[in-house]
Amino acid sequence: MFTPHVSLLSTTVARWLIPATLSMVPVLSAQASTEALNQSEKKVMVSHQQSAVTQRKIDRLENDSQEIYQEYQHVMRQAETTEAYNRQLMRLTQSQQGEITSLQSQIESIEDTDRALLPMLVRMVNMLDKFVASDTPFLPEERQQRVERLQSLMDRADVSLAEKYRQILQAYRIEIDYGRTLEAYEGTVETTQGERQVTFLRLGRVALYFQSADGQISALWQPAERQWQTLAVKDNVTLKQAIRMARQQVIPELLNLPLPDQEADA
Repeated sequence: MFTPHVSLLSTTVARWLIPATLSMVPVLSAQASTEALNQSEKKVMVSHQQSAVTQRKIDRLENDSQEIYQEYQHVMRQAETTEAYNRQLMRLTQSQQGEITSLQSQIESIEDTDRALLPMLVRMVNMLDKFVASDTPFLPEERQQRVERLQSLMDRADVSLAEKYRQILQAYRIEIDYGRTLEAYEGTVETTQGERQVTFLRLGRVALYFQSADGQISALWQPAERQWQTLAVKDNVTLKQAIRMARQQVIPELLNLPLPDQEADA
């Protein structure tokens, strides 16, 4: 009895729902598209942000790589400079080593020369000592003191061999110069009457005389006998004049003085 009414109601509802549902389909579809678009945009933005972050990382890596490369280039240049310096230093060291070897060889040669030179210098001093002792006895104290200074000098380690040699040569030159000069000086002499104050006259190395202060006694050194020979009275005046000439008190002139015996020259 009620079936037609229900059927009619169902039909009515169906007619209303179907259009309504169909009318909502575009709306739902548009909303879904918007949400999808928004999601896509978000994904794109996130992707862009991630790309930007990645790009910044890449930029930093590139900058870091460039800095590292520049530092590498700087280090390489320093290494090349250091290597060139080391090569130069090596050549310099080798050159210096060669010079050191040469100097050591020279020093050894000098040491050998020194070892040979020192005995020779000692012999020279000993020869001078013997010569002074056996020579005509003029300026005996001065000459003997010079020899003693040289003997003392030979024992000094703080004096170089060159300086020792120089002083020995100087002493020899002084002795040589005695043979070229005329000299008068005051001194004492031992006589039979005792020690006497006299004036000596040295005629180079040819002759040595003395005359007493009063001019009354004159003598000539005889090397052969190694003693004084008293001169004749007539020679006193001549010797006195020769003494004045040696002191440059009078004009030089030829004088006749006795000389040592010829045997003294042998």
